[in-house]
Amino acid sequence: MQNKRFVEADLNREFSIDRLKRVAAVLDGNGNDDAASASSCDVATEFCSTDEERNLMLGASLPHEALRAREIEALLGPKILAESNTLSSSSSHDVDGNSVVPEDEGEEDTNPAPLADIVIDLHTTTCNMGISLIIPEGDALMSAAAAYVMHSCRAKYGYPHVQILMHALPKRKHRMNLSSCGRHGFTVEVGPVPQGVLRHDVVEKTEAALHSLLEFLHLRNLELENEKDAQTKEKDEGASRHSNVVEGDATDHTPPTTTVLDRLRRLHPGGTVPCYRSAPAVRPGELSGKISWPTDPTNPNFPAVVVHKSVQDRDFEPLRVGDPLFLSLDGKVIPYDGSHGEEVHLIFVNEGGYYYASSGTGIGVAVKSQFDWETGWFVIEEDGGESEEVVVDEEDSYE
Repeated sequence: MQNKRFVEADLNREFSIDRLKRVAAVLDGNGNDDAASASSCDVATEFCSTDEERNLMLGASLPHEALRAREIEALLGPKILAESNTLSSSSSHDVDGNSVVPEDEGEEDTNPAPLADIVIDLHTTTCNMGISLIIPEGDALMSAAAAYVMHSCRAKYGYPHVQILMHALPKRKHRMNLSSCGRHGFTVEVGPVPQGVLRHDVVEKTEAALHSLLEFLHLRNLELENEKDAQTKEKDEGASRHSNVVEGDATDHTPPTTTVLDRLRRLHPGGTVPCYRSAPAVRPGELSGKISWPTDPTNPNFPAVVVHKSVQDRDFEPLRVGDPLFLSLDGKVIPYDGSHGEEVHLIFVNEGGYYYASSGTGIGVAVKSQFDWETGWFVIEEDGGESEEVVVDEEDSYE
């Protein structure tokens, strides 16, 4: 029995527009250019008396994960219709609701909103990724949430190895993972843990990230509700308030309320949060760019090299041109050749799931970056420098 994370295909690669449309076309019996698929549709139509029987017969020819992805997309989406979008519906406003659509990406979003406001995808990884918070560029709400969760996990729960990984994929249609089905998506990766193994410490770290995220969303929802109630009350009592002001009886001694966004502004007074930006994907099945390794000529799912010991378990640490990267089976050191830049930061080093071609084989690549947590967009300094995270005393950041 193989120890792998899927039955037939990687579920987290089955939510792309093309793959969802392909499954829908097979089940609907139209839109197929493939002769075998068309023949299957004709047979199913002829011998099945109900649509349910027909879909079951057609589904037998599709990967299990492809069918499951279509079912999940129908529950959380829709996403298939999102192919007409220029931007995800979550990307056009900052955390306060102000429009921040870049000038070259300002086409109107007319796609119906997904049924799920937020999809939280919890993952484990075989790599030493600690607690990694993965969000797309351009989603202001998830950017603020990630900044809050990172600080909470470090300061409140005591986990130092917490970082944010941002994919430069603001458009939902370009993301192939489960969390792209919702209006907003947030992925938590925790490791290392072997596939098929339960670890108490990994569960606790996942809980810390999840609880912190839910805490942020709860606080933000309460604040929005209070703001709405205050606006309604102010409108309804406008005339009365004016009368009291004239008489000198309306002095409000209520101290201002510190909001969750105020906390973030204190933690990051410059408005930027350090993160890692994933390299662009270049091969099918990739969410981000990878340094691929050669595979066994008889098995594309088995590496022909091993990850060098100096790289193993050093996720997010820098790798420079000439540094050891792989070791051939005859003992020859294969150095990094600079294919993704003079200095990069490796992610998902020796990830068990990336042994499979359907997930994109190899080691992930990222670079240090920063983003504006109020808009969700990357911030590039003119001098190319990197921002430093501001550390604020915990007693001043948690009321």
